Amino acid sequence: MGQIVKKLGFFKRRKFKRILNTSKKHELTILLRPDPTVDSLASAYALTKIVEYFHINARCYYTGTAHHKGLLNIVGQNIEPLPDVITDEFSRTVALVDVVPSELNEGLIISIGTPDIIISHSKVATKDIKCRYKDIRANVETTSTLMVQYIRSMKVPMDSTVATVLLFAIRDRTRTFLSNVNLNGLEAYHYVLGFMDNDLLLKLEKPAVKPETFSDLSNAINNKHIKGAYLLTNTGYVKDPTTLSKVVKYMLDLDGISTALVFAVNTSNIYVYANSHNIEINMKQIFRKAFGHCGNILGGSFYASITIPLGVFGAITKGDGCEDSKQLMLETISNSIYNRFLNTIEEGEGKLEND
Repeated sequence: MGQIVKKLGFFKRRKFKRILNTSKKHELTILLRPDPTVDSLASAYALTKIVEYFHINARCYYTGTAHHKGLLNIVGQNIEPLPDVITDEFSRTVALVDVVPSELNEGLIISIGTPDIIISHSKVATKDIKCRYKDIRANVETTSTLMVQYIRSMKVPMDSTVATVLLFAIRDRTRTFLSNVNLNGLEAYHYVLGFMDNDLLLKLEKPAVKPETFSDLSNAINNKHIKGAYLLTNTGYVKDPTTLSKVVKYMLDLDGISTALVFAVNTSNIYVYANSHNIEINMKQIFRKAFGHCGNILGGSFYASITIPLGVFGAITKGDGCEDSKQLMLETISNSIYNRFLNTIEEGEGKLEND
């Protein structure tokens, strides 16, 4: 475990407040990572409350699909999908939260230009990142941990909703302190524990199951392929890919399964999600080796996900009377994903590394 992170120093606090005080129109645009995780949503929500305390209006945007729709519904009053046509979203002061520029697509980087604020936990090289205020740390496991520190250091009142979503994010990222944990997270967790709402936490940890989840689970069971302790399957063509993480958890309950991968397809993308109880492999590293050329990998040691654009093949999913073509495409995608994933593991490329 690492040492506890010190509170924000006087000069860092002053610089952060100066940017807020000189923000354009007293408005802040916050951009989250693509396909925002629980940590992303909680961190962005916490930052909106911090800047609101200093009389700054904030609005958050994300691309892709949020991992936890229940959390998004709770914090989502000012968190919404980035419009297809960007107008004045980036004409205000811009903050990146739980994401660094290299994790965004090139078009978005061009639209943003030089961000005013970046707050994130990341192990990427930060020396060449240009920004007015930069707080990117490798020695914390969640950006939510950093947000707790900002709230404490700047003496922002902590309400029960902010405390609960931050606590939930830390628990989610660390698998309730079974992995990716250090003293920074424990200290932040201990602080917010006294403010949390127990009923809200239960709703977040045990969200209602949508009917689509059962349908997708049925498809996943019918389509499953098992090789040793690995289960690979798909839910076919779906309207809501957010069910994948729940389907994977059900798959891991099957006897003898330690790692499960599930993918789904809609009219524009392939969504791949995997989770593992095997501490000898690193899921994010496996995905980087197997699918890194296809897009941005999200996740950590025990879970990973990627969204892969279908491109011109998306036309097949939209046409009527194309059932044979759709089935053939699904089989082709299955073969490619399964082979890449299993071959990567067999080659030993996914062994535990520094994430």
